[in-house]
Amino acid sequence: MSLSKKSYLYTGVVGHRRFTPFNHFFTYPLFMAYIDLDTVNHFLKKSWFWNVNKKALVSFHRQDYHGDPSKDLSNSIRETVKKTIGLEIKGPIRLLTHLRYFGYCFNPVSFYYCFNEDDTDVDVVVAEVTNTPWKERHAYVIQNKNENKTKLKSNFKKQLHVSPFWGMDHDYEWLFSKPENKINVNMKNFRSDTKVFDANLNMIRSPFTKKGLMKNMLRFPFITLIVVARIHFQAFKLWLKKAPFFIHPDKLKAMSKG
Repeated sequence: MSLSKKSYLYTGVVGHRRFTPFNHFFTYPLFMAYIDLDTVNHFLKKSWFWNVNKKALVSFHRQDYHGDPSKDLSNSIRETVKKTIGLEIKGPIRLLTHLRYFGYCFNPVSFYYCFNEDDTDVDVVVAEVTNTPWKERHAYVIQNKNENKTKLKSNFKKQLHVSPFWGMDHDYEWLFSKPENKINVNMKNFRSDTKVFDANLNMIRSPFTKKGLMKNMLRFPFITLIVVARIHFQAFKLWLKKAPFFIHPDKLKAMSKG
């Protein structure tokens, strides 16, 4: 039995492709939770197996996500959207993310799908990117201006230093499908109008049940720790291949002042 009619589990693969100064590709299987923020405090408190803002095998902790942890997460996203693009989100907000497993949470990116008042179309996606090891966050507010409401596409400048093997002189092109039985996110990086990198997330939906969550945890044990390990493993491979290294912009500023 599904614990929530608006929350789901998604299982699939994520892939990255680098095209310069050499080719470097990889794909990994994964699963993520798709959480309705209006009901998370209710349905995640139904079992000893999980909890909200408390220790458990699986938990949703407010501090792991956007904005002031003392404020409601849904309201924080609405405030950010209003402040950034002047749009008032009147519908529900649903979050595609990794929860905290065995006390640890890390999300390279979490996606907040902001629906219209009728809960039929996605008006905005807030993509909150977190880098490692700095644990800095940046929220990209991406508005759906397309007539085709099943897909959201946007172009914008890179604002956060994510990898020491890429500089900041990148333009992003992101494409989102509407979260349904399948969910897809495609990101392309351009430098001087040339595509240098892309990433794809492709997953299939299943009900958010205790059995389904346990099945995924057995298949992907310690998924959030594995995500970090994979990031550092791929960084090590890039270092071995002598990929260009870029110092964090804040460190460059400090060095120039010094």
